Amino acid sequence: MKNVILLSLLYLALFSCSEKSNSEKKNNAVTYGESFDASQAKDISQLPALMKTSDSVSIVLSGTIEKTCAVKGCWMQLKTGEKNNLRVTFKDYAFFVPKSGAKGNNAIVNGYCVKQETSIEELRHYAKDAGESEETIAMITEPKMEYNFVASGVIIED
Repeated sequence: MKNVILLSLLYLALFSCSEKSNSEKKNNAVTYGESFDASQAKDISQLPALMKTSDSVSIVLSGTIEKTCAVKGCWMQLKTGEKNNLRVTFKDYAFFVPKSGAKGNNAIVNGYCVKQETSIEELRHYAKDAGESEETIAMITEPKMEYNFVASGVIIED
């Protein structure tokens, strides 16, 4: 009798896990970091207009992933349609995103965006993390004014 009860409980536990897994697959999205309301997302193309009156803004943005850090997954870049992509780092280094396989997927990021100068050293560090050649890294000789996003939560959709 004990075996029947144990088997029933095991079956129930396995069945519940598979249901959860299926519902995650239906959504085709994975959340990293803090959960947030993705319905508030603005398209990344609106960012320049949103940043005209301030050097920093709290916002939820949606855009296409151009690349992620190949070393740890500690940053990613979203396509902006402009010359420079938007670099997204993660608040307090509290979470990472996949190191590969995310390029081309849609991401929704929650946090704040800051317009700031990125130093030569930091630009070289990002280039190295992205797997750029030594020649390409050596060509970085000037700091760059750009938008940087610090995310407290990220949703990556397939």
